[in-house]
Amino acid sequence: MMRSLKIGFSLSVITVLLFAHQYAMAEKPSVIMPDGALNAEQIKGQFTGKSTVAKVADKERAEVYYFAEDGSVIEARDGFQKTGKWSVRDDGRLCIDLKGEHRDCRLIIKEGNNYHQYAAKLDGNHRYEQTYSDFRDGNQLPKLSPKPLLPFGTLKKKQVVKLFSDQTVESVTASKSRVSHTYYAPDGAVEQVRNGTKRYGKWRVRSDARICLQMEDREEKCRIIVKEGDEYKKYIVKKNGHHQHSVSYRKFAPGKQF
Repeated sequence: MMRSLKIGFSLSVITVLLFAHQYAMAEKPSVIMPDGALNAEQIKGQFTGKSTVAKVADKERAEVYYFAEDGSVIEARDGFQKTGKWSVRDDGRLCIDLKGEHRDCRLIIKEGNNYHQYAAKLDGNHRYEQTYSDFRDGNQLPKLSPKPLLPFGTLKKKQVVKLFSDQTVESVTASKSRVSHTYYAPDGAVEQVRNGTKRYGKWRVRSDARICLQMEDREEKCRIIVKEGDEYKKYIVKKNGHHQHSVSYRKFAPGKQF
């Protein structure tokens, strides 16, 4: 009898807890949608297969996006391209997940020809983030980007510095297949051996991630570094976007190796 009472009591407690959980889920506060907020179908209709410019009001910096029909997305900022996925939640929020970073889903509010993005807040004081405008069909990023689009895999400044600093690098030119061994000292000095001849110079990495070499009395040249698979290559940036491959790097060894 006592055991039956205990079992009955336990089942009652479980039932109460399940009911409380279901009630709490049902009573979970929802976001107050402001006037002009797009629903899921409206967002899909506006963004799918389109390129657009995203800009924060009163700021010069802008990103451009391409929202492909297959759910992939490309973001270009200062010429650097990043890929990811995009989707739309049933409650009408645009979600963008780029490689290397995660973003929450956002409200989109239409005002004229502009589409404002807000971070949703339960109290209704949604936080403005940026505005989408100038929608165009297809991938129009080369035309919309204020700077030439760089190849996928182009390294940022910190990555370039880490790759070359205090390393002896074996490289080969794309045009004449000339092999060089170059030591990039942490203090910016450069020593290079090519065909048994040693040269000296300086190196630095600009804020736009271009690595610059100035050998002896020659003019300084600045290039981007692109990772293609397991290989690193140097490119001359062209305004028309057809960047020219100039050097391939075959080996990186710590310290000075000659």
